[in-house]
Amino acid sequence: MAEFLLVFVVTLVVIVGVTLAMIWGKAPVYRPTQDSVQALITRALEGEAGEDEWQFFLDMPIRHDPDLEALRKDCAQLHDEQGLRPRAGKVRFKEAGQIRLRHYLSRLEQGGSKSF
Repeated sequence: MAEFLLVFVVTLVVIVGVTLAMIWGKAPVYRPTQDSVQALITRALEGEAGEDEWQFFLDMPIRHDPDLEALRKDCAQLHDEQGLRPRAGKVRFKEAGQIRLRHYLSRLEQGGSKSF
């Protein structure tokens, strides 16, 4: 009987804890800043951006900033058109892709003109 009560109390505490976490917890949100996107593109140009990090950037919509979302879509299209097979887990681009990526980076660094 003591074992039953112990299991019941532990189970009850776990269920209540999970319920409270779901009620008051928030879902994780992907909110990259302009600086973090700029750093990622710089690393991609230098051949230092990891394949997983780059693919995560391309796959996750950026809902809080329409300009960064437009850039993300442009980068995804660029990756499809000019991307090379990753080497040693690092993202690579053809020469034409690197030129376009540099153009995106310069527009991002200027910050004035937001149309990509």
